[in-house]
Amino acid sequence: MKVPHISASSVKTWKNCKLQFYAEKILKVERSPLHPLTKMGIAVHEAFERSVEDKDFVAHLSEACNNQGLDEDLVGLSTELCKTCEDWGWWDDIDELDHCIPEYEFLIDIGEGINVKGFIDRLDIKGDSATILDIKTQSKKFSADELKNNLQADIYNLATRMNYPTIKGPIRVEFWVLRHEIQSVTKTLEDAMKTKEYLLEIGKEIMSHPDELYPEAQKNPNCRWCDYKNNCPEW
Repeated sequence: MKVPHISASSVKTWKNCKLQFYAEKILKVERSPLHPLTKMGIAVHEAFERSVEDKDFVAHLSEACNNQGLDEDLVGLSTELCKTCEDWGWWDDIDELDHCIPEYEFLIDIGEGINVKGFIDRLDIKGDSATILDIKTQSKKFSADELKNNLQADIYNLATRMNYPTIKGPIRVEFWVLRHEIQSVTKTLEDAMKTKEYLLEIGKEIMSHPDELYPEAQKNPNCRWCDYKNNCPEW
């Protein structure tokens, strides 16, 4: 199964349900309309992207919410979340950093013809260590186990070290879960090597699956949210 790249979300999809991965990446089946809360998350991130220059989330939120067609309640919640991000000091202390890189998009080649793609909301570098900040609008915070084994954090760690090899120290990944708190996990160079091995294994598994062979659906608790459930034999 030939795909141009993998990512944290696509690996999760592959592990949860290979048929969903096939529908999305190979057949490119049209997706169901996005859930309103998903649209809210997009709007908050859009407001962040536009605020890089003037550092004012709320000022850019109205247009972002309008672009996503949010109702009054979700506009209100989006405003609260943007204010929370500002209150927690998203743009504080950036002058003390060697580098502050907002909207950092990466594509890394980990070998065996496998590329990994991702997007970091903000990458801060100081000396030989780094901090990664990622905005989350989800309703629940991460459990201790979800935080420790977070593939997104692992991929961020790997990509940052591959693109900035002078970073030898720890990398702190902060998830700004705006409806709860800032949750963080620290990743090492050793963690990055383990992540690379895991992604190579998953990537080769995906690449070795024949394009013409439909994978079986894997029923799981996320089925109710699947964009392709209306065409699924298991639903």
